[in-house]
Amino acid sequence: MQLIGVPDASGNPTIWINADHLVSVAPIMRTGERTIALEAELKVDGMPLLRINLGEHEDRAAADDAFRSFLAQLQQ
Repeated sequence: MQLIGVPDASGNPTIWINADHLVSVAPIMRTGERTIALEAELKVDGMPLLRINLGEHEDRAAADDAFRSFLAQLQQ
């Protein structure tokens, strides 16, 4: 069993999950007046959907980069 820490916008793990039980990870972006709010939606087998706050970003490219960074952290 491999536990992975799921980090939030500050980089600190908010929850630890068994990597074998992670079903899907998807970005959720909400466009505001000046920023894009980014969350990651995780589906873990046997649990309801989880949303992890990944912060506010200046534009879509910055939000995409932040999501790619989040995925890289999950894969370590």
